[in-house]
Amino acid sequence: MKILFDLQGGDHAPEALLEGARRAKEELGITPVFAGSESQRELLTSEEAPDYLVTGSVIENTEEPAMAIRRKKDSSIVLGMKALKEGAVDGMISAGSTGALLAGGIFILGRIHKQVRPCLPVIIPHGRGSTILLDAGANMDTTPEMLLDFAKMAHSYAKVVLDKDPEELKVGLLNVGAEEGKGDRRSQETYQLLKESSLPFHGNVEARDIFLGECDILVTDGFPGNILLKTVEGTAGFLYHLLERSLKESGLSVEEMQKFALVMKRALSPLDASNQGGVMLLGLKKPVIKAHGSSNGKAIFSAAEEMVRIIEGNVIPSMEDEQL
Repeated sequence: MKILFDLQGGDHAPEALLEGARRAKEELGITPVFAGSESQRELLTSEEAPDYLVTGSVIENTEEPAMAIRRKKDSSIVLGMKALKEGAVDGMISAGSTGALLAGGIFILGRIHKQVRPCLPVIIPHGRGSTILLDAGANMDTTPEMLLDFAKMAHSYAKVVLDKDPEELKVGLLNVGAEEGKGDRRSQETYQLLKESSLPFHGNVEARDIFLGECDILVTDGFPGNILLKTVEGTAGFLYHLLERSLKESGLSVEEMQKFALVMKRALSPLDASNQGGVMLLGLKKPVIKAHGSSNGKAIFSAAEEMVRIIEGNVIPSMEDEQL
């Protein structure tokens, strides 16, 4: 299995990508392929260099995604996706621009069905496991039909990523109240579509109940989805700060503080982004994983682990078979 790693994306590129890829080769048995600049090629061993894709430009996060894909045809994202489309590699991992990855995925790789809009899922851990939230920001103006498609794709994705029996998976709709009939017109219409579908629809879910494990898949528009995601991230960071400050002011001995810090680290480990790695861009014909921009080597390795599960679990063929 060949997996392409984009050496030009992320805050800690190329070191984090190389570290994660090399560990994935050793522990997962994959064959890493890299895309990056001529100078970055010098960081590779002679064994890693033969399939290296040399880039001539870099797509920045500040660029308009579609325009950047058209203009920078020698960037790592474009070259990587062309290699993926042609079958030279089996999957692609990048910590680069989310917008460019989505645009490149649509223009170069294509969509699993013509009417499907690719979306961005994120995995939110909680006391009972994890919930897949989507869309997390790729589509800001969705229709009820699009949200239904997101739920169907996420159902295929969740079988592999959450490792659950399909009959046990529960789909929820993010809303301002749990009762049927709550929310704006789009929410009400989406509720009816989900209710009438063959999906295991649980009903409306309020944001405060996410960490109670009310559902395995939580569907929403990209605008509230992104706000919810960043609220969760900010809250987690604030809680960690409060605990750290309280620990320093506690008057405990150094030994007691170290024990408490270890317990705190274990308790908050599900919120560690490096354990999540990245998320698959749902709706594309080929597997692309978007890793967090701040990913370290551990996170990239986690992304590679997920890529292996996605490919071996036939996630995309399963989505293509869905009646979208």
